[in-house]
Amino acid sequence: MLEDMIVAAGTTIVRIAFAHSFFVSIDAVRARTPYFPNVARKSRQHYPGLDKGATAIWQGREVELDFNHWAQSAWQKYTGRQIARKSGYGVRHIWGHPWDPNAYTAGWNLCYMPFWVGMLTEEQHPHPLLERAIRQASFDLFFREQPVCDPPAFVGDQGLDLVEFLGDQPILLLTRSARPMGVKPAAIAASIAGDDPRATVRSLRKAANKSWTSLQAAARELLGEPHTPFNSPNVRSTAKSTVRRMAKATGLSLPALRDLLDSMT
Repeated sequence: MLEDMIVAAGTTIVRIAFAHSFFVSIDAVRARTPYFPNVARKSRQHYPGLDKGATAIWQGREVELDFNHWAQSAWQKYTGRQIARKSGYGVRHIWGHPWDPNAYTAGWNLCYMPFWVGMLTEEQHPHPLLERAIRQASFDLFFREQPVCDPPAFVGDQGLDLVEFLGDQPILLLTRSARPMGVKPAAIAASIAGDDPRATVRSLRKAANKSWTSLQAAARELLGEPHTPFNSPNVRSTAKSTVRRMAKATGLSLPALRDLLDSMT
């Protein structure tokens, strides 16, 4: 019902969510992540029988168990801003895994968002597109080019082109300055391009983990040309999204990009 009302108002649930949600600045995360490396959220599955304040072992490393305090403290340290209590806002873990001390207070995993947005990004009742869009923003900001750290196995490209969903609407970064910063999705794609389209294509292919064959087929399908079959509908969708991103990042036309992809292995 909420989404129906938002669409009737002439916008989308993704646009509204991004207009009121805030990520940590890239420089702050690159300088220190995770913020507190020796704390993790308690978990019945991963730390059975242990409660808040207990000491546990994670992959040979001693950690103190917490509920939410240290994640909120990390947010405040990253941004220089206090959590606004009773405001309808909270800090959420974009990729989950709060029991992992490498992710619990990591800036790339934190987003300050309205409760209703957070509710739609959690496994109890997710809005799949919104959840993927928030994760795509995290991936694009912190891991696509010059990663802030080695990405864990549960972090990856979601196969979305945020320009298609946000247009010129910026991704908001909360900093110590008086006003939030905004990074437009198109600027992220442009920053990858540089002067060498072949290097850009290789970088985007690696980030998306796509085969040359699937990308060549995707370029041909977008041009309405015959091509080898895809292994699955998901490969088809993500390969086409990656080719569109390559075209925007390099400035090449689809025919020129098709020819470039054909020449690369």
